Amino acid sequence: MRATSTTGSKTLAGSVTSLRVRRGFTLMELLVVLTLVGLSLAVVGPNIGHSLDTAHLKASVRSLLTAARSARSLARAQQREVTLLIDLESRTYRLDDQSDLPIRPAATHIEVTAAESERLSENIIGVRFFADGSATGGRIKFSLAERRHAIDIDWLTGLAVIE
Repeated sequence: MRATSTTGSKTLAGSVTSLRVRRGFTLMELLVVLTLVGLSLAVVGPNIGHSLDTAHLKASVRSLLTAARSARSLARAQQREVTLLIDLESRTYRLDDQSDLPIRPAATHIEVTAAESERLSENIIGVRFFADGSATGGRIKFSLAERRHAIDIDWLTGLAVIE
């Protein structure tokens, strides 16, 4: 029995000494990882700014749609006319005398088609909502690079939808 246990311990000791303990990374492994990180940032980096602009544009379109729907609801609830005003120069919009809200990003091209009677100046155009829910109607187009969105406001029903 002793011979067996001595042979077992010699084998165990021999295999332990043959194992190498590694600590850390080699220079080559670090260079490969840094190269991969650099390549991924080069591809993804420029798209991050574009994604933010797209998100801001969508948020502005949804916000303006909500303002148009709110104007219609307010006109019906209070039985009075409510106007949604869009300022093309300052890139803002507002309901009646409320504070201006921005349309972002700043590079967004805005085009408004509305009744001529609602053009207050060269840059300020409105859509008026009446107590019965109808409106003067109009179309607000947004474009940024290849992204295009539009809000249509039906003159008969006053309903606003994204096209």
